Amino acid sequence: MIKARYSTISRTIYLLIAVFLLSFSVRADENAPAAPDSQKNSIYVFLPQQSTVVQTGGIAGIHRTYVIEGQFQLSIDPNMGSVFFTHVDANAVDDSPYKRSLDPNEVFNLAGLVGIIVDDTLIYFAGRDSNGSDIFITAILNDDLIYIFAQTYPPAGSADFFIFNMDAVAQRKYGGGTGEPNDPYKIASSADLIELGDSPEDYDKHFILTADIDLYPNLPGGKVFDKAVIAFDTNDATPWSFDGNPFVGVFDGNGYTISHLTITGKSYLGLFGRLGVKAEVKNLGVVDAQINGSGFFDFGGLVGCNSGSVIQCYSSGIIIGGSGIGGLVGTNYGTLTRCSSTGSVSGNDRVGGLVGFNERGNITNCYSTSIVTGSYYVGGLVGSHVGNITNCYSTGVVTGNEAIGGLVGRNGIQGVVPNPGYIKNSYSLTSVRGEIFVGGLVGDNRVGDVMQCYSAGGVSGNESVGGLVGLSDWGGVLRSVWDVETSGLSGSAGGVGLTTREMMDPYMLGLNGFADDPNWVLDPGRNYPRLAWEGTPGQIIAGPDINWLTGRGTSETPYKIDTFDQFIMLSKGSVLWDKHFVLGADIDLNPVLPNRIVFEQAPIQVFTGVFDGNGHVISCLTIKGVSYLGLFGLLGVKAEVKKLGVVDVHITGSGGCIGGIVGFSGGCTMNCC
Repeated sequence: MIKARYSTISRTIYLLIAVFLLSFSVRADENAPAAPDSQKNSIYVFLPQQSTVVQTGGIAGIHRTYVIEGQFQLSIDPNMGSVFFTHVDANAVDDSPYKRSLDPNEVFNLAGLVGIIVDDTLIYFAGRDSNGSDIFITAILNDDLIYIFAQTYPPAGSADFFIFNMDAVAQRKYGGGTGEPNDPYKIASSADLIELGDSPEDYDKHFILTADIDLYPNLPGGKVFDKAVIAFDTNDATPWSFDGNPFVGVFDGNGYTISHLTITGKSYLGLFGRLGVKAEVKNLGVVDAQINGSGFFDFGGLVGCNSGSVIQCYSSGIIIGGSGIGGLVGTNYGTLTRCSSTGSVSGNDRVGGLVGFNERGNITNCYSTSIVTGSYYVGGLVGSHVGNITNCYSTGVVTGNEAIGGLVGRNGIQGVVPNPGYIKNSYSLTSVRGEIFVGGLVGDNRVGDVMQCYSAGGVSGNESVGGLVGLSDWGGVLRSVWDVETSGLSGSAGGVGLTTREMMDPYMLGLNGFADDPNWVLDPGRNYPRLAWEGTPGQIIAGPDINWLTGRGTSETPYKIDTFDQFIMLSKGSVLWDKHFVLGADIDLNPVLPNRIVFEQAPIQVFTGVFDGNGHVISCLTIKGVSYLGLFGLLGVKAEVKKLGVVDVHITGSGGCIGGIVGFSGGCTMNCC
């Protein structure tokens, strides 16, 4: 009916329109009808099966029909009541063997015309081309379609001129917009989202979500996807590499969610299969996702493999895959900021609540509460980590076999060229269960550093099990603590073990590097330290007053250790392990004496200061642990231990680097026996 109504409009009416347009000459019309917001500055794509240009006339009296393909931008200025065709990129080809073509923009001078808004659905254009022919166009807006009827009229007495008629239908791309930074394409429905996935030529554009989208398969138009919705892998036969086009544009979720995404496929699965280096996805929730991958690599609720930036996004659901499985991101080469995940994540190796494999990526202010299950390199936040994790936490449950950690399964990769992992200002309350290399924070601290972190979840395993760290081979653990009561373990391959009360005591936390750091707050006696960005009650932890030792810890005035209690406090105060000390008396550590213990790790884990025994002895040191065992677990390059006797030592270790005074020395020992 729309075509029938307007295809017979007379030339007289068009001429009246032309006179009207020319008389007002694109002046502002205060009473001009406003077009719907969705129609302003939208890209439209011609539907070839419904879009033609007919050419008639000329001396030979030809009659040719051309099919139109391409797109254009319709720009509407509601304040001026004016409309423009901009960025016209279209071509029309006939069906003859010669495949003659013409340019609709040139024939109808589309980019040179100015139209007026008649009402919410009707726009009129009138003008003239370079040959003097009059041009009249009627455009009718109908939801996401635009119907265009155009005709040229040659000047009077020009029998050799051609007459052109356009009868076309174009569909608005997505929910509107132009894909530019200041006017992103609008994604308002599942159809828009699927259209984006099928349009790799738009993967470098800007998009914004304008409504929650439900992808539940049983809804009308819903389905179970067999690939990622956007930027999917195009070749399942080569699972070790991504074949396809990564998304490199900007996708702003605008605070909305995409729910019930369901995928049963091979590899590189998620809402996005792969994000390129320049990609940015932000302010988006992917909720109640169900992703089941039978391939080898990269499965996540939001993205399979990320090389871009993911900001303030979250996910929930069930994610299953082989290697590189995360609640939000499978494998991360890029950055994650203020992101979270919850649900169930399971696979074989590199399985994490938030990220399966963090490969030189940066993860900041993120958390996961997921239940995570795997075989190797399984973590509450990240399965296998190379890069930086800062100000993050995890809760939930983690279960696996080897390299199982509450926050990170394996930290760093040891190879010909070591690839370290760095974890700072982070914690885990996750319950952890594994077989070998199991830790409350990190299972296997292979290469890298853990700094100012803690764990307080239950930990169980069979070999190389630690309250904070299960195994620390070439990695360092600095100023970090764990709860010996909730973990059920008084030993670790790094860190300081504290009671639950001590874990909530600002003084004891200050002795281990948590003081005067705006990243941490503490509600004393009520809670463990929490990250400031969480917004929980608490205050910054004050620096401790070392009033239980005489001296100042300098080379001129070293701290003096005279008693067993002072020595134990030193073993619980890692912030002091770079100071100068002098022994003022012999100290007996015999575990049969009151308040003595059998240590499960070196009393002083990593020492970088100066310890002067002053000719005294420490006796009956008893340790049953794993590696780096001795009075000092490891001496740093500038460390110095001198004039000290360690006698009647009883040390049993299942690993390497075991000695009476030092497990591994990178420093200096002099006149010790």
